[in-house]
Amino acid sequence: MSLNKAEYYSSESGKGPLWVRLVIISVVWTALSLVVGGYLLSLVFRDTLEQNFDERINALLENLIVISSDDTANTINLSRPMVDPRFEQPYSGWYWQISPEGFSPVRSRSLWDVNLDADFAVAVGSTRYRETIGPEEQVLRLVERDITMPGSDVIYRFAVAIDTSEIDAQADRFDNILLLGLSALGIGLVAASLLQVFLGLKPLGYIQQSLSKVRNGEVDYLPTDFPSEIQPLADELNALLDHNNEIVERSRTQVGNLAHALKTPLAVLRNEARMNDGPMSVTVAKQTENMHKYVEHYLKRARVAANIKTISSHSLIMPSIHNIARALNKVYQDKHISVSTKLDEKSLVFKGDVNDFEEMVGNIMENASKWAKKDITVECFKEKGLLRIEIGDDGPGIDVKARDAVFARGGRLDETTPGSGLGLAIVKDLSGLYGGQIKLDDNYNNGLLASLILPSV
Repeated sequence: MSLNKAEYYSSESGKGPLWVRLVIISVVWTALSLVVGGYLLSLVFRDTLEQNFDERINALLENLIVISSDDTANTINLSRPMVDPRFEQPYSGWYWQISPEGFSPVRSRSLWDVNLDADFAVAVGSTRYRETIGPEEQVLRLVERDITMPGSDVIYRFAVAIDTSEIDAQADRFDNILLLGLSALGIGLVAASLLQVFLGLKPLGYIQQSLSKVRNGEVDYLPTDFPSEIQPLADELNALLDHNNEIVERSRTQVGNLAHALKTPLAVLRNEARMNDGPMSVTVAKQTENMHKYVEHYLKRARVAANIKTISSHSLIMPSIHNIARALNKVYQDKHISVSTKLDEKSLVFKGDVNDFEEMVGNIMENASKWAKKDITVECFKEKGLLRIEIGDDGPGIDVKARDAVFARGGRLDETTPGSGLGLAIVKDLSGLYGGQIKLDDNYNNGLLASLILPSV
């Protein structure tokens, strides 16, 4: 199964910001690690608590056996009380009981009128731990052992039981402290991950800024002081810039070679046609003239297309407009061209080659100078990231129905006026290649208003 281009790049590179993916991975891994680690710590702590608890009640059981054994009487004789006073408090959760098999048990005062269960069907030769239910539904941890006195056949079952709520309370307190500690640790780790991600990705932001400077024509190449992990990417981009420059230069060379190869044969044909009389000469002269116009037109388009497909430059427009206006004022001395803008001239920047801009604006301004009676105005604006150059004249204007015809290659409404008929056609083609357009409207003084709209930096 094959993937198209869009699916390939989507499957390979994915979508969404890189820092979001890195942060999500960091947060998920940190949370998972802390949850698992906290659970294991809680288990280890509770296991330690239970071991200590068992050792504690076993020590109490040993103490009970010692204080209740009377070797001289061969019977049970409590000579002194248990060390912990809670064995004397009713239902305190601390209990002991001595159960002679077949007789009533002796129990701590804390049990009051309740007996702990003692099943003599199962012998307890060594210490045994188990859970049982005590007074007031208390969950007790009980340790028991069977003892036989010397010279007696009676089996005595010694038992000590303590409420497990003590263990639960300590475990809950530890879990709460652990939760707070791990939460603080998790927040710190996530914050550290965010800092690491943003600092680690910062060089990519520098690459973006550097590429923007290259695109705007401020620098020719990316700098070479990036971190060692990023520098190979910058080197590859610089190599790509070199490759694009080579393509542009090769295209310009080929365009120049083509122009030279075609112009010489056309010039010979035109000269031969002028030197001979007859209808055939007139036809050849006319056709070679048309061929000359079309060659010039398409060579210009090819040059511009080659420039646009590579990384575009940028050009200040006001110096070019002023230069064109000065040149036309010398050619058309009986007419006046005024140039104005309400913006800072440095903010009016064309996203493209200055020669292409001068050709577009020059053709429109020259056309206005030919047809104007006296005044030509050039006003420059910038709106929504686009340049708008409005060139108006006080000439006869163009009928609405005939305006499309002036954009046709070689189209001329007045054959008595000198010109090739390619000026506005070139402007339309060049502006279209840059993603712009040209519009013709009525001027306020019944002349023609040409609006050239181009991309801006």
